[in-house]
Amino acid sequence: CHKCHSVTSEKLKADLYLDTLKGLLKGGDSGPALIPGDPEKSLLIEVIRYEDTDMEMPPKSKLPDAVIADFENWVKNGAAWPEEAPPTAGDNAIAFDLEKRKSEHWCWKPLAPAPRAPGFIDQLVGERLKKAKLRPAPHAEPSTLLRRLTFDLTGLPPTPQEIDEFKKAAASNLDTAVKSAVDRLLASPHFGERWGRYWLDLMRYAETHGHEFDYPIHNAHQYRDYVIRALNADVPYDLFVAEHIAGDLLPKPRLNPQNQTNESIIATGFWYLGEAVHAPTDVRLDEANRIDNMVDTFSKSFLGLSIACARCHDHKFDAISTADYYALTGFLQSTRRNEHKQDPGQKIATGISEIEKIAAAGNKESKNLAASSTSTSEIPNGLLLPTNSRWFTSGHAFGDSYLPALTWNPIQNTTTEHAVYDSSRYGEKLHGVLRTPTFEITGDRVHLYVKGNAKVQLIIDGYFMGGFNGLLFGGMRKDIKTGDKWQWITLSSKDIALKAGQKAYLEIIDNGGGSVSVMAVTNARDIPKVDQIFTPNPLAAKIQEQFGDKLTKLSSEAKELSKAIPNPTATILTVTDGTPENDYIHIRGSHKNLGKEVPRRFLTALGGEEIPPPSEASGRLELAEQVVSRTNPLTARVAANRIWHHLFGRGIVPTIDDFGPMGIPPSHPRLLDSLATALIENKWSQKDLIRQIVLSKTYRQSANSHPDLNRQYLADTDPENILLHKAPVRRLQAEAIRDSMLAISGRLDPKLYGNSISVHITSFMQGRGRPKSGPLDGAGRRSIYTSIRRNFLPPMMLAFDMPSPFSAVARRTVSNVPAQALTLMNDPFVLSEAKRWADSTANIEEDRNRIETMFQQAFARHPSQDELKTALAWIQTHPAERTAWQDFAHSLWNAKEFIFLN
Repeated sequence: CHKCHSVTSEKLKADLYLDTLKGLLKGGDSGPALIPGDPEKSLLIEVIRYEDTDMEMPPKSKLPDAVIADFENWVKNGAAWPEEAPPTAGDNAIAFDLEKRKSEHWCWKPLAPAPRAPGFIDQLVGERLKKAKLRPAPHAEPSTLLRRLTFDLTGLPPTPQEIDEFKKAAASNLDTAVKSAVDRLLASPHFGERWGRYWLDLMRYAETHGHEFDYPIHNAHQYRDYVIRALNADVPYDLFVAEHIAGDLLPKPRLNPQNQTNESIIATGFWYLGEAVHAPTDVRLDEANRIDNMVDTFSKSFLGLSIACARCHDHKFDAISTADYYALTGFLQSTRRNEHKQDPGQKIATGISEIEKIAAAGNKESKNLAASSTSTSEIPNGLLLPTNSRWFTSGHAFGDSYLPALTWNPIQNTTTEHAVYDSSRYGEKLHGVLRTPTFEITGDRVHLYVKGNAKVQLIIDGYFMGGFNGLLFGGMRKDIKTGDKWQWITLSSKDIALKAGQKAYLEIIDNGGGSVSVMAVTNARDIPKVDQIFTPNPLAAKIQEQFGDKLTKLSSEAKELSKAIPNPTATILTVTDGTPENDYIHIRGSHKNLGKEVPRRFLTALGGEEIPPPSEASGRLELAEQVVSRTNPLTARVAANRIWHHLFGRGIVPTIDDFGPMGIPPSHPRLLDSLATALIENKWSQKDLIRQIVLSKTYRQSANSHPDLNRQYLADTDPENILLHKAPVRRLQAEAIRDSMLAISGRLDPKLYGNSISVHITSFMQGRGRPKSGPLDGAGRRSIYTSIRRNFLPPMMLAFDMPSPFSAVARRTVSNVPAQALTLMNDPFVLSEAKRWADSTANIEEDRNRIETMFQQAFARHPSQDELKTALAWIQTHPAERTAWQDFAHSLWNAKEFIFLN
C-alpha cells in the first residue's frame, strides 16, 4: 500500500496516508479508511474484498482470502498499532483553514466606514494623487466630454445638434450643462440597451444551445428585453439580483406596467442560458457540468468569486470549501427548467378564480357523500399517487393541486372516482405542465396511468434536450392519445438503458386544445393491475345522479367563463421548484464517487450555516435573501466595482469577477467601500451611482495629463494611470462601433425590444445548424437585437472582442489586431453604411459644410484647418464625386479616433 499511500510515495494518491494510524483514521478523498471494531463499515476492508469495481485494492490483483481475513480480524479487534513515531509527512499535510483564510483576506471584511459627503469620489482619488505628488488633469473639452458621456451611457454618438447645444450651455455653466446632459442620457431608453449588453456578457447570454447542432433556446430574447426594461426602470439592484435567483418564488412579483405580466419570473431564465449538450452518453456527468456552469455564472456575477474552483477539492486559495460548492449545487438540484406562460393583465388568474367559486359551490352539495368514502386498497411500493407524494405544477391548466377523490369538475361536469391531476378543470385552452416528484430509477421502464391527449417525457438527471433530437432518448418522449380511456403508457429506450440510481421525474405537458388526467406513475418493470390499486367508487355516479340538475346548471356557467379566458401572450424560459434535495460531495469532482451529503446553504464564510433553507422547497428564495443581505459585503462591492469598470475601463479591483486572493487588490479600497455604501443607501439604484460617478471631476478630466507634470515622473509613478491622474483612453466595444455606423448613416432603427434579427451569414460560416442569413445591416436594429447563435457569431463583432457566450464574462478582452483594421477596411457592412452616410449628407450644399458635419458626426468635433484643407483638396480632385464622398466617409471610420474615447 505504501507505494501510493505513504510519506515515501513519489505521488500521493487519493490524499490518503496508510503508513500511520492517524492517516487511516483521517482517511482521504473517500473518507476514513478505518473504523476500529467495525470491519463492515471500514472502507479499507471493502476495497481489499473487491466489493466495489471502482475501488479495488491492490489494483493489480486481489489479496489471498487468508490475508483478507487477517485484516478483518485486526479491525474487528480494535486495529492495534505499534507504538512508534509516525512519519512526519502525514502530520505536515496542509490543512484547509477556512476561518484563517477569511480573516486574512480583505474581500470578506464588512464595508469600512468611508466618506460619503458630496465630492467623496474626488476627495478619495485626490488623496492618492496627492500622496504620489501628482495633479489631476484639467477638464475635458465640452465636445469631448459629451461624446464620452453619450457613449458611456447609451452606446451611441451624440448628434451635431446635441453637441452645439451642449457647448452653448457649457459656456454659460459647465456643471449645470453636464447635469442636464447626464439626466437626459440616463432617461434615454437607449441606456438599458447599452448597459444591458454588459449584463448579458455576465449571463453568457445566447439564443442557441451550441454544441453540435446549435439548437435554439426558444424565446431567449424575452430575457434580453427584461434586462433592458429593468435597467431603464432602474429596478433596485438587490431586487434585480433576487429576481434572477428566485424570481418565481417572490411573494410579490414585480409586474410589467404595460401589460401587468409577471416580470420577476423572467429573470430566472438566466440559469438555463448556458450551453447544452444533446444525447450525452453519461447523463449525470452532463448534469454536473451544466450545474457547474450555473454555479460559476452565479458566483462571478453576483459575488465576484470563483466558487466553481471548489468542484473537485477545497479552493486552493479562497475561503471556499468543496462542501460550500455542493451546498450550492443542491439548490439547483432542487430546481426544474420551466417554460412559463405569461398571463396578460392577470385575466387568466381572474377567470380561474371565478371558476373555482363555481367548483366550490358544486362540491358543497356532495361533501357529505365524499366524506363517507374510504379506500381500502393497499398501495404497491414505488407507486406515485397524487395523494402520497408532492407533485409540481406550472402554468394554469393543472391548477395548484390535484383533485381529490369524489371532486366535481365543473368543465367536464363529472365527479372523480379517485384522486387525479386534471388539466381540463378550467377549460381545454389553457397550458400547463405537471411534474412528478423526483424518484430514483429502479427498473428499466416507467409507466403512467393516464387518460386524454398530451405529451409526456422522462427527464433523467435533468436532461431536457430530448425534444430537439431523439438520439439515445427517443423512447423517453411520447404522445398521449387515449381519448376518454384510462390506459397505461410506458416509457423506455433501446438506445440508452435506465440505470439504477439515476434520478428522474416525469413531465406531462398540455399545450392547450385538449386535456389529460393523470392518476399514477410507477417505475416497476411490470404494470400493476389497476383493480388491485383503484377500487371502483360508485359514489361518483351517485353524486352526479343526485345533484345532476344543479351541477349541469353550474357547469354551463363555468364553461361560459372558460370561453372568456384569454390565451397566454408569450412563453418564457424560467425555472420552478422541484423535489427538494441535497447534493453530495463529488470526490475529486467525480459523480461516480460520492462523499457525504451536504445540506443546502450559502457560503460558510458569509454565514450560510446559520440560516438553513426550508425542507419543503428548493431554498432559492432564502439564498437570494442572503446574497443581497446588507451583512454580505460582496454583492454591493462587486456591483459598484463593475459600474466603475464600465466608466473607466478598469475596475478599482481590476479582476472584476475575482475578488479572491488570486485577483488584484483594490487600488482605492476606501473609495470602493464608499461606492458600495452609496449603492446600498440610495436604495440600490444603479443609475444614481452612475450619476454620482460621471458628475465627478475625476470622470470629467481630460485624457491629457496636467501640463505641469514631468513626463518621466509620470512614467515612473503612475505609468498605467491606476491613480487616475487623467481620463483613460478607451476603445469602443464591438456593438458601439457598429451601432455608431448605423446612427451616423441614418439607418438606425430606434425600436425597442421584440424578436431578434437573424445574424448575417457569410459563406465562411459553415456547420451543422447553419441558420438562414439575416440582412447585412441587421434591419437597422441595434447590435443587442441581433440573434446570438453560439456556433454562428458575427465576424465583425468577434474581431472587436465580443466574447463567446459559454461562461460569464465580466471584463472583455481589449485587443489590437490586424483583423480589426481589415474589418473596417473591407467588411461589406462598413462599406454599405459608408455609402449610405455619404448619400445622407448630399443635401448639404457647400463641401466645407459637408466636411464639418461629417467630422462632428464621427468625432464630435470640428476639423482642424489642416484637416479641412486636406479633405477639400482630395474631394475636389477626385474624378467621381459620389464615390469620393463614400471613400471620405469610409476613411473617417478607419481613423483610430472614431473607435476610441478620449
